[in-house]
Amino acid sequence: MRGGPSDATAQKLTQRSRQAAAAAAANQQYGPGGGAAAAANSQHPYGAHPYYQQGQPPQVAAPMSRAGGAGAPPPPLHWQLPLELRDAASSKLLLPSRAALYALLGLPLLLWVAVVGAGCLHWEAELPDGASKEDFEHPLIWFDRHVFRVWGPLLPLLPYLVRVAAFSLRRRRLQPQTGAAAASAPAAPAPLRPAASLAVQAGLLYFVIIVVRIALYVGHVALQRGAGVYLVSDHLLLAASVVACFQSELVLCFSDAHKAELLARHDPGAGTPQVAAASGLVGAVFVLVALYGDMYCTARWYHHPGENLAALGVGGAVFQLPVLLWLVRQARFVPV
Repeated sequence: MRGGPSDATAQKLTQRSRQAAAAAAANQQYGPGGGAAAAANSQHPYGAHPYYQQGQPPQVAAPMSRAGGAGAPPPPLHWQLPLELRDAASSKLLLPSRAALYALLGLPLLLWVAVVGAGCLHWEAELPDGASKEDFEHPLIWFDRHVFRVWGPLLPLLPYLVRVAAFSLRRRRLQPQTGAAAASAPAAPAPLRPAASLAVQAGLLYFVIIVVRIALYVGHVALQRGAGVYLVSDHLLLAASVVACFQSELVLCFSDAHKAELLARHDPGAGTPQVAAASGLVGAVFVLVALYGDMYCTARWYHHPGENLAALGVGGAVFQLPVLLWLVRQARFVPV
């Protein structure tokens, strides 16, 4: 049989009496307030913690504040250096000033235009002594036959490979420590080393220029043989592409030498790549001088002024102007 309301009331009274008896026993054992502590101990999983025995939550350390840099760990040593030193240790194009950039870009172009223009002004319809083009030999014919015609598109790769190899393949040998000194001594930070300027980008650029130059040459030769049309001087067009690459290497070699100078105090071995970059710069200047002389003779004795000027314009628009804009965009300068 089910119990009536009187039975439920009796059960509630029994539970209350049991709770009161337990609280009285806890007060006798723990003193006043011990009942609340015992209840907290039985309910909270960390009830044995002394903070909970006192009826208080445990104190947790506040997280480290980074507001305004307070409490933040110090940045790595590399990021504490001046910006120009960090740029010198990267592959960025770094120059001392904008004037240096404009001089390195402007002088080769001005000399190129002056040389081709002088050849057009001195143009001769007939070769001296009635010689044919195959038999005529001008003062720089040796450079034209044995250097430019054979290695023309690859000539700018010489200073490029020299400076990239000098900066990328150099390794500094550190004296290893042995014994207890090696175990107790902290790891020394990696030395700052100058990196070759735009090594990957420049290599891709020169490859694209070579491919475009070959495509233009093949198309021009096909047009000459098929329709007998001579639009430009293919010799001057090839020279324009080579001048554009050498123009880039002049700037990049100068940048590498400058970066090695900036990091000379941090990298004792920076002198070797600096000499390599300077050698590439000087070598590029000598090749450009010989090339300018050869192209003066070409414009004067081998091609009509119209073809020369057309090659000058096409080469400037296709090769030299894009390289100039690319270098201006990539350049970084040392703050004054």
